Amino acid sequence: MSLSWAGPVFAVITVGTIALGHHLVRKLNYHFGTWPSIPLFVVGAMVFGMSLFIGDDIFSGVLGIVGLTTLVDGLEVIKQEKRIARGFAPMNPARPVARISPNGPDIDAGTAENHPNNLP
Repeated sequence: MSLSWAGPVFAVITVGTIALGHHLVRKLNYHFGTWPSIPLFVVGAMVFGMSLFIGDDIFSGVLGIVGLTTLVDGLEVIKQEKRIARGFAPMNPARPVARISPNGPDIDAGTAENHPNNLP
């Protein structure tokens, strides 16, 4: 009986790339804004595409996971900018982002009669 290492390798790579990507997205957006999204997306697509031409199943799977995670991180950099605008993520004072009220721009959240959950 031989052990199959594919499952544990894929699990570790998946969790590792998601965790690394989470921090990478926050740091890249904090320091550089949204411009790193295009290189991340392109690199992710290239690595994902390379995984199709690799003969070894485990290495191909690892490249596919890393490529797709990097591709998604490129999209997440743009979404992070929206989270900053809504006040859900920290803003870099040297690179200000216009804040958006979660209730919309025309609603004053301080008055009960204008609140969207106010029932007649």
